Amino acid sequence: MRRVSEQERILVCVSASPTNADVIHRAAALSDAMGAELIAVYVEDVELRDEAQAQAVHDHLSLAEKHGAMLTTIYGNDPATAIAEYARVSGITKIVLGKSPGRHTRDTLMARLNELAPNVEIIIIPNRLTANTNPSRLFPFLGGERFSFGDLAKTALILAACTGMGFLFSAIGLAITNVVLIYILGVMGVALTTTGYVYSLLSSFLSVLVFNFFFTEPYYSLHSSPDYLATFAVMFTAALLSSSLTSRIKAQTIQTANKAYQTEVLLSTSQLLQKAEDKRSILEVIQRQLSRLLEHSVLCYDCTDTGFADKPMLCEIEGDGGLSGIDLTGERSAAVWAWENAKHAGRTTRMFPDAHCLYMAVRSEGRVWAIIGIRADNAPPIDEYRKNLMISILDECALAVEKDHMTREKQRMEENARQESLRANLLRSISHDLRTPLTSISGNAAILMEDQGQLSEASLKQLYTSIYDDAIWLNGLVENLLTITRTENGTMKLNPQTELVADTVEEALRHVDRNAAHRQIVTDLPEEMLLAQMDAGLIVQVLVNLLNNAVKYTPEGAKIIVGVRREENMALIWVEDDGQGVLPGDEERVFDMFYTGVKRSPDSRRGIGLGLALCKSIVQAHGGEIGVENIEPHGAKFWFTLPIVEVEGYEQ
Repeated sequence: MRRVSEQERILVCVSASPTNADVIHRAAALSDAMGAELIAVYVEDVELRDEAQAQAVHDHLSLAEKHGAMLTTIYGNDPATAIAEYARVSGITKIVLGKSPGRHTRDTLMARLNELAPNVEIIIIPNRLTANTNPSRLFPFLGGERFSFGDLAKTALILAACTGMGFLFSAIGLAITNVVLIYILGVMGVALTTTGYVYSLLSSFLSVLVFNFFFTEPYYSLHSSPDYLATFAVMFTAALLSSSLTSRIKAQTIQTANKAYQTEVLLSTSQLLQKAEDKRSILEVIQRQLSRLLEHSVLCYDCTDTGFADKPMLCEIEGDGGLSGIDLTGERSAAVWAWENAKHAGRTTRMFPDAHCLYMAVRSEGRVWAIIGIRADNAPPIDEYRKNLMISILDECALAVEKDHMTREKQRMEENARQESLRANLLRSISHDLRTPLTSISGNAAILMEDQGQLSEASLKQLYTSIYDDAIWLNGLVENLLTITRTENGTMKLNPQTELVADTVEEALRHVDRNAAHRQIVTDLPEEMLLAQMDAGLIVQVLVNLLNNAVKYTPEGAKIIVGVRREENMALIWVEDDGQGVLPGDEERVFDMFYTGVKRSPDSRRGIGLGLALCKSIVQAHGGEIGVENIEPHGAKFWFTLPIVEVEGYEQ
């Protein structure tokens, strides 16, 4: 196949003519043979009201789209000027027209195009139909309009009012020209209040007759002086022109209002998509906006990495009967085909043309995010302007979904990187900090195995105590590691029950470090029974960590206070010591994972920064808060809160 330059573009004119389908086929064949881009252009006249013609245009545009043509609709009452200007700005090299025998419209169009676009080659496709398939109309210029008794009554009332005003003007002695103006004004009123040219034409004709009958000599007769013939002719022409202009302005106003509404839907879509929080919200926005734009019911299948959604999201309207009466299971094959091939399917397409809905893919490069279905079997066809807006909305939806997907992928990658960093820090800290207690345990065990018989009772007790302390420290470390791991990967599950806060404190005191015996631990518990919804095991672990920290960072004989009190609807629990306190500026950082600060403990085993981070995770999972503050003259106070459970008393 011969290829041409990228500038080669063929324009085929679309119309309601029955021969236009053949013109489109021939233009598509020419485009394929030359490897050129095919563009189908329809010039929409605001005065066209014939539903049959509108349906024919829609069918011809759909045919052009099936042949791969890019569809464009332009507006104007002068097709030649509109097509020539479009050809100029879009670089069209060839224009394909059809020609019907016995009609001169195409000949006139071709002549004007030759004049307006002399640099564009014009190709005429002769008519290949043997007969005209459409019967001729008595008044083709009326566009197939139908009579309405309501509009006919309006016309009669307006002419009657004009006649009454005419009698009034005659009675007060005004010139007859004023009466002529009244009737011209009445014809304009008919054009504004009725639909179609037929009533304007009828009112123009009747106004001349009524004016002749009532206001020219001889009165009450249709006979008049030849001097009035020019007046009648001018009056009829002025009335007809004014009604035509008024009807055209009215039609353009209606069309402008529709286009403004449809454009507003497109603009509001961008704003709503920016507010959408996730993919489902984006798809719901698109459904609502398409339903507003097209006035059709819309369904949506979400397409994920795992496959095609089982059930669609629905957005129904009453205008087309909704979607409840459709067998969506039978429609599914068309939607799946559109998903697998990333193309249109269903109604008005070659694939599954008997389907109730038109299915279109919301896609970006190499990925289909969703399938949109628009009910197209029980509603007026979608014109090309709204179809172009619809495609723009789908493209905007694809960009929004892709952006959301990329944002979530970025967050996932950042989370994975953070998890990997935590794992690396954890392994580094563990490998470094386990070395000291393990070395101590193995060294003391070796001494016991080799020199047990030569050691005194005091030395043996010291070795056993050292091994025990190191083992207990390692056990606490392992407990914290297991809990913090479950917290980070989201597998930690609370088992909340209503517990007495004082009992939880007493349970924690039973598990505190053995060195706590060398400190003075005091409890400050309220007289009232405070109940809280908690996982008792985890809260005990929080208290044990706080108490062991207080023991670790205070000298022997130091005083440690464990207190509980009510603060509104929360139970405040604290552990207070008289040690050196927290370094200024570290009040928030001490709860960060792996943060240990400056080593200020006399203990040879330094922490790896998990205990307080674990406490924070557990307390926040219970809906509470945790913090630390220094106290005067020295010392630190770690506190946390838990929601109180109110228990109602019952009288007998």
